[in-house]
Amino acid sequence: MRRLPPDRPLSATWLIPAFAAAIWSGLMTLVADEPAATQRSLVFLGGPLVLLSGLHARLFAFLHAPARMRWLPLPIGAARHWQAAVRSHHPPFLVAATLGAAALMLAIPGRPSARGISSDTALVLEFCWFAALAGLLEPVASASAAIFGRRFPETSRAHELQRSLGGGWTTPEAVVHLYAPAFAVGLAVLLAMPGQLSLERWVDGHAVSSTQLGLGLTPALIAIALRLAAPALYRRGVWEAVPRLAEATRTLAGPPQPEPSPAWARAISDPWLRLVVIQFWRITALPYLRLGLVVGLAVHTATRADPPSGYSVAVAVAAIGAWVVPAGTLIRERAARARLAGALPLSRLKRRGYAGIAAGVALAAPPVALLGSIALRALG
Repeated sequence: MRRLPPDRPLSATWLIPAFAAAIWSGLMTLVADEPAATQRSLVFLGGPLVLLSGLHARLFAFLHAPARMRWLPLPIGAARHWQAAVRSHHPPFLVAATLGAAALMLAIPGRPSARGISSDTALVLEFCWFAALAGLLEPVASASAAIFGRRFPETSRAHELQRSLGGGWTTPEAVVHLYAPAFAVGLAVLLAMPGQLSLERWVDGHAVSSTQLGLGLTPALIAIALRLAAPALYRRGVWEAVPRLAEATRTLAGPPQPEPSPAWARAISDPWLRLVVIQFWRITALPYLRLGLVVGLAVHTATRADPPSGYSVAVAVAAIGAWVVPAGTLIRERAARARLAGALPLSRLKRRGYAGIAAGVALAAPPVALLGSIALRALG
C-alpha cells in the first residue's frame, strides 16, 4: 500500500510565523545597541513565541485534519497516519525556524565576540538550538494529546483531571489539546536552557568543562527519547482521540443558525459582493477590532511628523497579518460558494466560487492604505 498523502498545508503555517517574526525583528532592533545580556534575554523570550504562533496549524494534520476522521474507518494502520502527519509537519516547521533565524540576522548588527563569532551569529545559534529541541517535541505534543484525549472511566483520576482542567468549557476528552502544544514548547525551552547557557559561556571566552557540556547535551538526549516514544503513544490513542476531538469541534461550532448580518452590508448593491463580504465577516473573529487596527495605524502613520521606525513597521505588518489571515479561510470556502452559485446566472469565475475583483479590492483596501501611508512617510 502506498503512503498516505500529506495534508495540504494551511496558510497559517507560514503566514502567522512570518508576522510573528516581523514583530520580533522590530523589537530586536530596539535593543540592537544594548548589552549582550539584554539581547539574549529577548531571544530566550521571543524565540518560543515565534514558534508558538503557528504551532496549532503545524500540528493540525496529526489529529484535527478532516482526513484523519475520513480515513480512520478504513483498514489503514495508525503508523501510516503518523507518517503522513509528520511529513505535513516538517516543512512548515523549517519555515518557522528559518523565519525566526532571519529575523535575528536582520535586526542585530554583527559585533565580534571574545571567540571571534559575531553577536548576531551567536544569537542565531542559541535560537537554532532551541528550535531543534522544539522540532523534536512538537510531534510529542500530538502523541500526548492522542493518548490523553481518550475517554476514561468517570471514577478514574484521569477523567477527574480532564474535567478539572477543562472547567466545563469543552468536552473532557478535548482538554488535553488546550495544554499539550504549549507544554511541548515550554519543555523545549527548559531543555534548551543548559545548552544555551554553555554556548553563551563559550562565546564570552570562558572555558566549558566536561560537566557543563554533559549538562547541555543531556536534555537533547531526553528530547530524542521522547520523540522516539511518540509514535507508539500515537498509535495507541489515535483511534479514540480523533472521534472525541471531532465531537468536541462540532460542539464548539455553536448553533446551526448564523448570527445576523451587519446592517451596513445591506447597502452593498451587488449581491455576490455582499455574499462574500458577509462570509468574510462571519468567519473572522473580532473583525471590527482588526479593521480598526489597520485603519488607525494608517491614519497615525500618515499624520505623524517623523518617518516610521523599524518597530512601527513591524507593528503595521502584524496588524496587516491580523486582517489578512482570515482571507485564507475565505479562499478555502470557494468550493462552498461554487456549489451555491453553480446554477445561478453569474459569470464563469463566480460560478466556480471565486470571490471576484470587487471583493478582492474591498479586502485589500485597508492593508494597501496602511502600506501606502508607510511608503509616503518613508519617502517624504
